[in-house]
Amino acid sequence: MLLDQLAAAGPEERWQALRRIGDSPENRRTLAEIRRNGPGRLRRAALDALAYLGGEAALSPADVRIVERLAGIRRRSDPIGPVTSCWTYWWAMRSTDQDEVVAALGLTHPRPVTYRLAAEAIDTLEHDREAEQGLVYVGPSVDGWVPVMGPWCDAFGDRRQEVRALISDLSRRFGEVHAFYFGERGDGSAWHIARAGVPVRTFDSEEPETSSGEPLPIEREWMAAHNLTGKPEDHPDDLWDITDANNVAATISIDVGWHHPTTAITHGLPLLASAPGAGRILLPPAAYAI
Repeated sequence: MLLDQLAAAGPEERWQALRRIGDSPENRRTLAEIRRNGPGRLRRAALDALAYLGGEAALSPADVRIVERLAGIRRRSDPIGPVTSCWTYWWAMRSTDQDEVVAALGLTHPRPVTYRLAAEAIDTLEHDREAEQGLVYVGPSVDGWVPVMGPWCDAFGDRRQEVRALISDLSRRFGEVHAFYFGERGDGSAWHIARAGVPVRTFDSEEPETSSGEPLPIEREWMAAHNLTGKPEDHPDDLWDITDANNVAATISIDVGWHHPTTAITHGLPLLASAPGAGRILLPPAAYAI
């Protein structure tokens, strides 16, 4: 039955079949055997299926090298695009040097990815809080800003003090660092802006009482359009309509989602890396476009 399903027309049909069949040691052994010995017409489908069932941990070292080599080739001509999730946490670092950002953050085990593969990996992590959360996407520098994205970049949750201290420290080196959060299912927006080591503005639509600093020009524009005075956080009942983090990021640095530039001068190529001290973090199980 498994072989019949693998021979289906496309990846979506295979993934739907695998959802019904489920994971099992026997299925993984069958797929691994196909990867080693064929038949050749099923080897690519078996690779997709193994990644779907077990992620990188289910792949042989040889297959991991194949995937990274293929991603390294494809990303050279991959159209620049968004990397986003249902709940997106990202930083914007003022820099034209992607390598310098990776080094400053202490990220390790960088690996080549396409934009789509990165989005699938990060979105999977955001939906599985029991998975290792230290996998980070680092985009190429776009218009002088390097985006860094993933659950590890959450500047508004339980780790907010630690993360914001790091952002302030990084802003001494890079001049300016922005942290954003956007929940695309109506789960709010937030931003934290640091310049030259000093936090200058923090806003959280879900916890407006934690906001501080003077509103950004784009916030003031929103208030003027709604005939409001003071600061946005002074009007908690109106924040459902406040300009979202995507708009703020696109205005002051770089948005990784809806407003990500599609035509721009870039420096670097998309990659995934591990957070400091985490070791090599394996790609989680997902339906990847490899």
